Amino acid sequence: MDTSTFATQRTRTIALSLALLFNLSAVALPQDRQRYLPDPKLTPGDTIAVTKDDVCGTRHRPLVDAIPIRVKSQVFARYGISTAGPSSYNIDHLIPVKLGGSNSIKNLWPQPLSGEWNYVLKNKLERQLQKKVCKGELELRTAQQEIAADWVSAYKKYAGEARRAQRKLN
Repeated sequence: MDTSTFATQRTRTIALSLALLFNLSAVALPQDRQRYLPDPKLTPGDTIAVTKDDVCGTRHRPLVDAIPIRVKSQVFARYGISTAGPSSYNIDHLIPVKLGGSNSIKNLWPQPLSGEWNYVLKNKLERQLQKKVCKGELELRTAQQEIAADWVSAYKKYAGEARRAQRKLN
């Protein structure tokens, strides 16, 4: 093997190693954060202009359309999740549609389908917040801000008692 062939192979090996390292680190990013919370830089939350009557009225209808597949793909890419792994995630609205959340990419994130803090609990919180808003116990804007800031903390504040009581029963 001559020196130029050896140098070419070495360059290819280094380039391949760097590419592999970069790809692995991109996939590992979501695992380094608390998986159940969105990255606030990527998903700060976003709303459409709605009123309490819009979210609580008897004629309540979905306020935004379904999320297009291309937008879901963009969300996975922003979070460094390969297309091979999305089955363990659901693209979710940080501020839910039922509380005026938009379909903007600023309001979407890959939410884990399993784990301690998963979509079931977040959906329960969303229903709880909507009930409180509709009963006049909580301002709509406050509900939107609290779920956007940290939905797990909001869950502990507004729905956590039910979770603790459920544990005592078991």
